[in-house]
Amino acid sequence: MHLMLIIVLSSLQLASCNYEEAAVQCRSNCPMLDFRYIVDTLLQQQRELCRYQCLTNFSDDLAETLKGHIEAISALLFHPPLIYNNRKYVISKFPYQSSEEAMTYCTAFGGYLAEVNDIDEYTALQNFVLNTSSVDIVLIAGSDAITEGTWRFQRTGELVPILDWCPGQPDNLGEEIA
Repeated sequence: MHLMLIIVLSSLQLASCNYEEAAVQCRSNCPMLDFRYIVDTLLQQQRELCRYQCLTNFSDDLAETLKGHIEAISALLFHPPLIYNNRKYVISKFPYQSSEEAMTYCTAFGGYLAEVNDIDEYTALQNFVLNTSSVDIVLIAGSDAITEGTWRFQRTGELVPILDWCPGQPDNLGEEIA
């Protein structure tokens, strides 16, 4: 299954990816690469750089260099972002195996799966996804794990105010994630 997702990071972000598809594409044109190792290594570097970023005001050369590294890593991991309502949404270039893994990566970047709160935000994100190449399915925050049919954001527990399912959706009975 090609699993795309939307994550909201520090300033809020979107991510999408599919390890298996990327690996298949790469096997035909690239030397053998361990995508999971590459992504995990980049995420670890991002966490370390972000920790340092939080402790500095970028007043020295090292801080500026680290900021450049963070931007370079972000460019490798994510498509260009959408800034909407003072939030930054990105779509990942790499896949996630499950919604749990996706939420872990969101947390690693100081964010969370996108929580769509109103129709304007929904429309902005919908347009963003439609205009980002190689993205066809997205995962956003929302689960009915506590009460079947009652969708809540995992991070806050608030009710999901926008439910605009495609025909035949949700079709993941038992998975409990949007």
